[in-house]
Amino acid sequence: MFSKRVLGRIIDTLRKVGVDGVVIGSTSVELATGRESFEGDIDLLVTSMSILASYSVLEEFTREYGCILGSTWLGTPSMTCFIDGEEVTVDFFENLHDFYIPSEVVDEAISYDILGTTVRAIRVEDYVVLKAVAGRDEDLEALRKLGNLVKNRKLKLDRRLVETRVELFSDARIVLRRLSEFL
Repeated sequence: MFSKRVLGRIIDTLRKVGVDGVVIGSTSVELATGRESFEGDIDLLVTSMSILASYSVLEEFTREYGCILGSTWLGTPSMTCFIDGEEVTVDFFENLHDFYIPSEVVDEAISYDILGTTVRAIRVEDYVVLKAVAGRDEDLEALRKLGNLVKNRKLKLDRRLVETRVELFSDARIVLRRLSEFL
């Protein structure tokens, strides 16, 4: 678990070395719901460079800040840092091979001000669609949890936006069927 302050600090520090992007994982949902602390890691779609082609930037960053470099389930870089006594892991992604996030999702990300640092994150609706597209067991479990929040009126989704976003993917009917089970 890490605080909002640490989220802002890691994003700000990464920007200083040229690494910028959009938060695409569950942290985006936690930001949208006003959480002050976050579970898991930060999934960051890097938009400022090819993180794989510029891997040396992360190597230099980890040496300078005492972080640990690893890799994600997709084989893209992952970095764990300790900031103000808090552990935070950033998983870096880019549109490559079977991992694809449409430009509309990135372009329409929401900006949050976190102690003077702007953090961009995808909309909850986009997170839901991306989980349904991925369709792994853990993704479907995340959809179940979100579905319960929607049913209990703790989270509101723009269903029209969800349907529009689903159309950006070639397997739209499969995605809509997955979503119908949870939302």
